[in-house]
Amino acid sequence: MKFSGFMNVYLMDDMSWKYVLGEKSHTASNLKDLEFLVRMHGLKWAVLDSDLAQKSLEADKANHTGFLNVYRKGEFWHYRGSDLKSHSLQTLKKNVLKEGLEWRETDRDLAYKNWKLDLRRFS
Repeated sequence: MKFSGFMNVYLMDDMSWKYVLGEKSHTASNLKDLEFLVRMHGLKWAVLDSDLAQKSLEADKANHTGFLNVYRKGEFWHYRGSDLKSHSLQTLKKNVLKEGLEWRETDRDLAYKNWKLDLRRFS
């Protein structure tokens, strides 16, 4: 868990974001959705360290893959909420579906770009 630069917001090991205030907590796969949840529940959203917050926003943007619950960490593609990971998106997809988990595009253009880049790595 890493501090993000935003008040009460942390980057988790699975590359999700978590807001914690006392007994209340909210988790989302990206900062935009987390901010929406926090504000929707009447909680305060604030920047404590602008440089670190900017780095967190850049890291968050760089980790969008175009696939639901899929993130990249190091050399591996991971499926959030499971132990599934692979060097190849195609293998990860097969394993996710084999486990009966949902595989869905969330951003068609970004998914296509990542799929093509991944295929080139293994061609």
